[in-house]
Amino acid sequence: MTLIIPLGLAFLMLCVGLETRIDDFRALARAPLGVAAGLVSQIVGLPLIAIVVAHLLGLPAAHAVGVVLVAAAPGGVTANFVTLMAAGDVALCVTVTVLGSLLAPLTVPIVVGFAFHLFAGDTVALSLPLGPTVGAVFVTTVVPLVIGIAAVERRADAVARARTILRRASFVVFLVIVVTAIASQWSALVASWKVVGLADILLNLAAMATAATLGRVVGVGAPGLVALSISGGLRNIALALTVAIGILGRPDIAVAATVYVFVMNASALALVAIRRRGQLVRDQGTAA
Repeated sequence: MTLIIPLGLAFLMLCVGLETRIDDFRALARAPLGVAAGLVSQIVGLPLIAIVVAHLLGLPAAHAVGVVLVAAAPGGVTANFVTLMAAGDVALCVTVTVLGSLLAPLTVPIVVGFAFHLFAGDTVALSLPLGPTVGAVFVTTVVPLVIGIAAVERRADAVARARTILRRASFVVFLVIVVTAIASQWSALVASWKVVGLADILLNLAAMATAATLGRVVGVGAPGLVALSISGGLRNIALALTVAIGILGRPDIAVAATVYVFVMNASALALVAIRRRGQLVRDQGTAA
């Protein structure tokens, strides 16, 4: 069971790579404001939103810190695949996700330490292991992505023949990952929904809206706005749970992350459905 999610994530990133071109990343290098908007919204905007939400709802200290921890976590790997399903700018989502993850060992301790000071009046010295954190990014994200892109460059015909099967398989793998993640936290999710459910919903919707708004301000197109929204809403909950339980030894702080697993996937799939319905309507209009 412990291998299902990391192996599944690596497979999804391989499939993302098969649908991505090197030129997509070269275009980002020529117009980096979209990446900057994504990073600013996630590293600065999301923690501020979480603090405001926690204050407005009067959350207990442990849950307030938990909500901020969710906001401080970098974007999740599944954001890249969901962006692909939603016909968003995959290269932009991948770049923001990878850079945010590489910065996490620096940003997460600062944000979570501030949250402890603000809500609990405590001073907490937190550090993330740099090697394992960066290593996980490369194993589950960068390496399979590069393999996928290289496969398209060198074996385009073979990839084209297998594309339909791979797309179907990748969607099944994505559903397995989502169901596995939710099922593993189901009892805690049900027990904690009334406590932090509203806070997580507000955080998720505000995160997506803020990322898209900043992207619009700097001139990002519609596919890029989709990418920024999804990467903003889908967080790396595995890292948040590791910090709360594995490093801090505080299961009570992990409550917000547990509930957020359901919230973020529900909103992401809703966005995919809206995008696909819109595309279907446009296609029918063109055919008519």
